[in-house]
Amino acid sequence: MLKVITNYLAGVQLLATGEAFMVARKAGIDLAVAYDAIRVSSGNSFAHETEGQLILNGSCDVNFTMDHEVKDLALFDELGKSLGVPLELSPVCVAMVRDGLRRCGPRAWSTQVVKRLKDDCGVSLRAPGFPASLTGDEPEEVGAEVAVRCRARPRDL
Repeated sequence: MLKVITNYLAGVQLLATGEAFMVARKAGIDLAVAYDAIRVSSGNSFAHETEGQLILNGSCDVNFTMDHEVKDLALFDELGKSLGVPLELSPVCVAMVRDGLRRCGPRAWSTQVVKRLKDDCGVSLRAPGFPASLTGDEPEEVGAEVAVRCRARPRDL
């Protein structure tokens, strides 16, 4: 369940990053400046730092496809509904990525969901100086395990 939750958060952050870039672009803000300002602010996220660069390069080569993005967001939506949570944001996000899948195809990179905005607004979201793909030069590290801190039952919360 935590994987479903974290994948949902990454998907929402991707959608929000695309919208933030488009608002910045339409407001006349240099997108490279917007990227850096977001990166050093409270709006930063892993999705912004990684996928944001690929959006601004135009490659969108995140090596994760639209059909998987739809699956991840739909799984979260189904989980929340099955638990009786009155989700509001999740259904909107699912609809957005399903529209991206319809427009771009199932094997398009998930970051191409921003193509919806580019097409609808008729403007580019490209900025110079961003990589076409991400490569890390940090040494590989062993993954982390999440330790259970408490065993509160949902009715206790």
